[in-house]
Amino acid sequence: MFEQDVDLKKVDQRRLEHFEELRPFIDSQRDINNEAMQFLSEKVMPHALQQAQSSVSEQVEQAHKVIAQLREIEKRIPGPLQPKLNDFNWDEYAFDHNYLPRNLVIGFEVINYDFGSVGEYEFYVPKEVPFYGADNSYFISQSEESVDLINTIVFRLAVMLPYSSQFTLLDPIKMGQSFPYTKRLPAKRMVDNDVSRVLEDILTDIVRIQNSYLDNNIQRLVDVDEDILGNAKFELIVAKDFPQAYDRRSIELLAKIASTGPKVGKILLLDLDNEAELPNGLNLSTLFPSLRNIYANKNQNIWNLGKGYRDSEPTSETINSILEGLSRAKPKETRLGFSDVIETNPELWWQESATEVISAPIGGSGSRKNDIDLWFGERNKQPSSHGMLAAMTGAGKSNLYHALILSMASRYSPEDLKFYLIDGKQGVEFQNYPKLPHASVVSLNTSPQLARSVLQELLEEMNRRNDMFKELGFSDFISYRKAGSPNGKLPRLMLIIDEYQTLFEDDKTGLGSQLMISIASQSRSAGIHMFVGSQKFVVPGMSQPQATFSNINLRVAMKMSGEEITALQEFGSKGKQLIRGCTETGQVVISHNGGVDEVPCDTGRVAYIDEKQRYELLEQLVTKWESQGGLNHTVLLDGSEQPQLQDNVQLHTLFEQHEQRPNEDQWISYANLPQHKGGLGENEWYPVEKPFVFWLGKEMNIHGQAKVIIRRRSHEHMLIVGDSNEARSGMLGYMVAQMGVNASSQGYQLHILDRSIKGSQWYGVMATANEQALGNQATVSESYKSFEPHLAQIMSEFEKRRSMDEEDMLSEPSIFIVINEAQRVKELTKQDNSYGMRVHAEEGGAEFATLLEQGSDYGIHIILSFDNVRSVAKAFERNEIESFRHKIALQMSEEDSFRLLKTRDAAKLQADGKKPIYALHIDQMQNRPVKFKPYCYTQQENLTSNLVHLAELYAKWG
Repeated sequence: MFEQDVDLKKVDQRRLEHFEELRPFIDSQRDINNEAMQFLSEKVMPHALQQAQSSVSEQVEQAHKVIAQLREIEKRIPGPLQPKLNDFNWDEYAFDHNYLPRNLVIGFEVINYDFGSVGEYEFYVPKEVPFYGADNSYFISQSEESVDLINTIVFRLAVMLPYSSQFTLLDPIKMGQSFPYTKRLPAKRMVDNDVSRVLEDILTDIVRIQNSYLDNNIQRLVDVDEDILGNAKFELIVAKDFPQAYDRRSIELLAKIASTGPKVGKILLLDLDNEAELPNGLNLSTLFPSLRNIYANKNQNIWNLGKGYRDSEPTSETINSILEGLSRAKPKETRLGFSDVIETNPELWWQESATEVISAPIGGSGSRKNDIDLWFGERNKQPSSHGMLAAMTGAGKSNLYHALILSMASRYSPEDLKFYLIDGKQGVEFQNYPKLPHASVVSLNTSPQLARSVLQELLEEMNRRNDMFKELGFSDFISYRKAGSPNGKLPRLMLIIDEYQTLFEDDKTGLGSQLMISIASQSRSAGIHMFVGSQKFVVPGMSQPQATFSNINLRVAMKMSGEEITALQEFGSKGKQLIRGCTETGQVVISHNGGVDEVPCDTGRVAYIDEKQRYELLEQLVTKWESQGGLNHTVLLDGSEQPQLQDNVQLHTLFEQHEQRPNEDQWISYANLPQHKGGLGENEWYPVEKPFVFWLGKEMNIHGQAKVIIRRRSHEHMLIVGDSNEARSGMLGYMVAQMGVNASSQGYQLHILDRSIKGSQWYGVMATANEQALGNQATVSESYKSFEPHLAQIMSEFEKRRSMDEEDMLSEPSIFIVINEAQRVKELTKQDNSYGMRVHAEEGGAEFATLLEQGSDYGIHIILSFDNVRSVAKAFERNEIESFRHKIALQMSEEDSFRLLKTRDAAKLQADGKKPIYALHIDQMQNRPVKFKPYCYTQQENLTSNLVHLAELYAKWG
């Protein structure tokens, strides 16, 4: 009966392509059923006539094959597109796809084919009306079946758009009783007695969607790209018993929705009482010119197959099954990909010029995937100096930072753009960026003091640049760059702070606010920009916010609470309306004009970049920079970790600038070099005083390294006091290892008495430092008895130097005495004699007292560590303690802090917890406490790594 050239596979494949593979949103069944019907009418039946002479058995066999395959095709049609909702098993449906109804199935027609002895084949042809693809509003003629007819459409839409449909079911006469299932619908607009208010909310939503997604290129919500659209809702508004119980205002609002809603995905369906009259002066055809009967033949695509049929109304069992399935369903996460926004080919990166502006596409609006951007500088004579972001937790703020940073990093080379990235107290958003070639500073878990120091550094850099511009006769960064950068290419600097309220915490003087105001008002001319974010625009502790905001053109908002939006002063009413529409992760509202209503805001969705893609992009950026011979000098500031000696920028600068050991003049130049250039920033460096520099840790700022400079001056000794063994042993161990940095042609002598307890974690640190870094040039004793001969030798040398000519004495090598755990050296302890005077019981104690008073003048310096102030008091009188010019204090009580330092600051060091460990350095002559994080000994591996690194640097100098 049928020839073999009948291509049933093609029909089958056509269905599969449309329903399962081509796209998650499909228009309708029209094309598929067209082809199926064409196949039946043009191939099956003609072939049946042509083969009438064939044997009956062959006819039966072939007919069975065709029917079986057509039945199999029908089974593959997804539930939401089935001709009859009641015939599908919704209990087994996953509700895992959206099927966008440009045309909506509202009925079906049954087509019967008689295959003779084989039987009839019944085929269902769906009947459609133009829906979200047209500008119509619809009505059904009110009858006893009205509720059932409405339910047919509601649940058809609900299963087609399980994640993207929303319903407003107005039932003013029965107060919602016509639709008892409403509360179980996943997305519905709450309806109360004030129908007008509900309708006004819908009109507000129409305006928001219009401004957020539509433009000259995209004029309908159904045409917006799926990745940008995300989970935006298409809404059906049902007005039951219209126009009864609707006042004039409500009717006029419904008319506005009917005329403006379809383009933004909002369709009005009236349950129309044709006998009821509208209020005086209102005319149905005038108010609703696009109103169509949803079941009229003229609205249906019937393919010349006869009249249309109404869909079978869903039974209560079907409704319950659908509602249960919708409650279990989890929406598919749709995200705009970052590769849709940036250029992914590294060969095409770094093509943009930063002379006038830096910009970064971060996402897309309705018409394009990469037309939402953030920019800083000057564009079309309009400035955009700084930006601010506000977003509640879960809105996508962190992802926006990543998109901004990596988008800019792909467009501008590290010579054109540098980042200063600051995470708030608990933040770790920027933890992968120290390797980024564009990163000058990355600060993690940033304390308030450290955050303010970064702003202070940028302010100083601003002043340095402006002074240079003025000296060269340029007005600003742009004019300097356009003149060819005569003093070298300067990059634009981009400061990004997450949780910027950190700046104002524990800030009694208001320094953070003043720094922010200064940066906001003055830095654009120097090519320095700021982008800060938090959960709200104005944060606690911020003083004079208007002085800051008046200079922040760029305002960025994401999902926020209703209360926060209502209280916003950083956006006008139109902007706030758009922000209310940011209900999903990644949605964003952007104004480059201070949030004023006179200039429209940009709206869209931020592209999502996952962790794997961030890592890959970072690796590509690093590879590209290294291939061009670039070096990475990112300063990493980690508020939760202790610093490492091998990360000391000043130490690296010393060895990078000098291939051989520096001479006296070179040491002077290096010491005078500002800290931001890697020098010591020390103007009092006189070789005649035999200065030795020892780095102890990292100061609470970008460039500062905590250091002690010991010279041949009175009382140039050092005292370390505190309960932390990690910090005491770490600082002393690394000080021992750094002797080789300072060794001159005269060399040095180092004598160590390490009284740490054998078997303890800190035992042997001094000996390890001496062996691995100094090649055992120091003497190391573990008991006072073995140390005593060295002390005698030192005293002999002291007496000799006292009698020497001063010039000859100055040429003698410096001598350092280092005692770890000095509280365990009983020879230092004083006791009361028979006259009630406290004196040293042992001769060694008296010798130490002599050296403490006079030794440093002759190049003999004492460095001691004690576990607490009480132990110090047992060894030294108050006036003797004053003989230690340099005091390092760890956390201690207020009383001990005052006894040792004459300030209570050491009692506040660990206010935020035990880790990280902080220390305080006081120079007795300057009386200016400096808080820092000390080098600590915690693991042997870290100690070895740092010592090996130092030994390699020494080897460079031979």
